[in-house]
Amino acid sequence: MESANMIKVFRALSCKKRYAIVKLLLAQESCVGAIAEKIGASQSSVSQHLRILRDSGLVTDHRDGYHIHYTANREVLKQVTIGLSEIMTIEEDGAECPRKGKLCVENAAVETTGTS
Repeated sequence: MESANMIKVFRALSCKKRYAIVKLLLAQESCVGAIAEKIGASQSSVSQHLRILRDSGLVTDHRDGYHIHYTANREVLKQVTIGLSEIMTIEEDGAECPRKGKLCVENAAVETTGTS
């Protein structure tokens, strides 16, 4: 998974309500009303959260008559897991920061406060 897509997923999951929705949808397919009842939120709020989750690819939907049912996209979660595993295999090279002992921002003005 590309880093831009991973970032989109992480942003979507950074909200505890959206995280709760994904966990719920991993266990069972649900409609907006059922999700709203289970997480204690309004249907309009859940709809907005679902839009963000759909945009990130974490949630898919399908129409069943008048209702739209939502499901967690396990494939995207697997791709994120693989991406995180790849990050974890990066070895530290042992080098220190090239700016160690110096200001991190060049030409930074150092403020001093004096007491009189």
